[in-house]
Amino acid sequence: MKKWILVSLFMLTTTIIAVTTLFTADAAKKPLAEQATIRRDTFGVPHILAETEEAAAFAMGYAQAEDHCVEIARRYLSARGEEAKFTGAGIETDFESKRYSIHEIARQNFNQLSPLMQQMHNAFAAGFNRYVEKNRKDLPAWIPTFDGVDVLARSRQEVFRFTFNRGNLIGQINQKYATKVAQVEMPSANEEALEGSNMWALSGSRTTSGKPILLGNPHQPWSVLYWEAHVTVPGKINLFGTTYAGLPVLRHGFNDTLGWTHTVNNIDPEDVYALKLDPKNAAQYVFDGKPQPLVKKSFTVEVKQKDGSLKPETREFTYSHLGPVIHQTSDKAFAIKSTILEEVRFFDQWYAMGKARNWQEFRAALKMNLLPMFNLTYADVDGNTFYLWCGMMPQRVDDGTDYRLDVPGDTSKYVWTKLHAIEELPQLLNPKGGYLQNCNSAPWWTTLRDAIDPKKFPSYFETGGTLSLRSQMSLEMLESKAKFSFDDVRRMKYNTIMLLADRVKPDLVKALKAAPNLSAELKQALFMLELWDNSTSDDSRGGPLFQRFWDTYSIALKEPFAVPWDVKNPSQTPSGIADAALALQHLEDAVRWMRKHHSSEMAAWGEVNRFRIGDLEIPADGASGGYGLFRVVQSVAQADGKRITGTVAKDKPMVGGGDGWVMAIEFTKPIVAYSVLAYGQTSNLNSKHSTDQLRLFANHQYKRAWFSEAEIKANLEREYRP
Repeated sequence: MKKWILVSLFMLTTTIIAVTTLFTADAAKKPLAEQATIRRDTFGVPHILAETEEAAAFAMGYAQAEDHCVEIARRYLSARGEEAKFTGAGIETDFESKRYSIHEIARQNFNQLSPLMQQMHNAFAAGFNRYVEKNRKDLPAWIPTFDGVDVLARSRQEVFRFTFNRGNLIGQINQKYATKVAQVEMPSANEEALEGSNMWALSGSRTTSGKPILLGNPHQPWSVLYWEAHVTVPGKINLFGTTYAGLPVLRHGFNDTLGWTHTVNNIDPEDVYALKLDPKNAAQYVFDGKPQPLVKKSFTVEVKQKDGSLKPETREFTYSHLGPVIHQTSDKAFAIKSTILEEVRFFDQWYAMGKARNWQEFRAALKMNLLPMFNLTYADVDGNTFYLWCGMMPQRVDDGTDYRLDVPGDTSKYVWTKLHAIEELPQLLNPKGGYLQNCNSAPWWTTLRDAIDPKKFPSYFETGGTLSLRSQMSLEMLESKAKFSFDDVRRMKYNTIMLLADRVKPDLVKALKAAPNLSAELKQALFMLELWDNSTSDDSRGGPLFQRFWDTYSIALKEPFAVPWDVKNPSQTPSGIADAALALQHLEDAVRWMRKHHSSEMAAWGEVNRFRIGDLEIPADGASGGYGLFRVVQSVAQADGKRITGTVAKDKPMVGGGDGWVMAIEFTKPIVAYSVLAYGQTSNLNSKHSTDQLRLFANHQYKRAWFSEAEIKANLEREYRP
């Protein structure tokens, strides 16, 4: 009997192996285009169903080309250092790509990717090329053929945008050692960096359903072009999420058991070494007592002229054994060394995260330690929530050296060779307080209830900075009630209250009421401020006046608040007005400015601020997070006085940014998810899917992120092979 069972099991196993081998062989024989189906839902979101992961990547490349072909082509050429050759534009970025070997290192290190990821990069490029071939007559003639190295190079260029030279390190070094120090104008709150984000994870103890809720809300320039998709390869991956146009892997998202999202952190993955030049030979420097050469390299960028001819432009750059030289004085050369300069494997980890089925598998993916930076928040159907301050963080000598600018470069003492493992980075798993949040502030304020102690980490970790007003607004909302429904979370994401006004307006009104003989302008300002509800809703009146006042007043003195931010009271400071008399002067000027530029100080927020995609223009709400907004919308002033987020000219990148893509997930069984992509699925303004989500976004609404086969079929617009 036992022998019969063993024989039967052997035969069954042999049959399964044979069938699997046959299926794999059959798939390998078929063109990739025949192994995948693209199913667009009623908002144009592609749900890709493929037989293999390679075929899914092919379909993803094709679908992205359908939505953003010309812009992706520009980005690939820029990563090559050849945009100017084909389009006449992008000269500076071309030189940057060549100087830091964006494409060259991608080519040299392509085989460091896993075999699967190599296949996927090549297949993604092939899918993009297929779309171009099929639509050549409708596309610019300059679009060439791309390959997997081009895709990888663009991925590296995108990582550089976030990670390399964080905080304009190169500019600070140049300024520190410049012969003449230029005057630096302080930015207003409306000029807060666009590369921000919000994220929440609520455990079941803090939700009415008893299930975790995850909120993802990255803030980027709208010109970056988030692209949403759902990729399914049965038995391999089933992931819904987003990435940037031109990239082959989803970077935020969820499957049927877990999800994650990111915000930008202030990790420091690079150092600038002050190399001492050899007094006897300025073409070399002294390192560990021995001379080392400074190597000169010349790069040429060909620039397309109006007549179609190419004009070469050549520049020379300097390199050391530690890295590229970014500045030089009579006795020093400053070389930059970064953890990401030669790295290419970022998407191996992101893809592994998307394939994980539970916390243990997700944790194993994190241990690959290939994400260049970012805060990460995670939740799953088993009830886990997790926060990680992650990135490729160098292990430095922790002797009190300030690593923010240059460090000694004449010794190997400060030249790191290893990275911190993720176990050594700030993190929280299942905090007792029941929530996690990050809005780009340091990890020490991820929650007010379960503190992460900065003293437990090296001094060169993210220890500086304040708790921003946007982060304080986030914490204030999360501390406002004991439990939150899924509806609560989705509604609170669109909160338009300006925390800055809550902190400052009482002092401003008090100063107005105490001042004798108010001018007509200040009397009207008092009326408007008392009328204003401190929100940036599109119909709110008084907000534009206050914004103009703060933008001018806050840069007129070093400390504009009566009570500066205090680390001992991080969530309730700063507050008040430091100089009441000066504040009233700027408020009076703000009334006059509003009358000149917007006809009246009573102009509503949505009359001044507008969302615009193509021919669709509607009132906007929200403002920069620098004012303490959780509803972050950055806008750009136009000649007509309006502030625009979106398109301002045909065939030009969108302007402004902030909120663009929002994702909210409740980890019930099955998972329920909503999302919205403000500027739609495509940049093709002839498509309804370029504007069909903007009204949702403006009206504080979402669309369902359809995930199950039943939902996809019930909301199907079209289905086709790439």
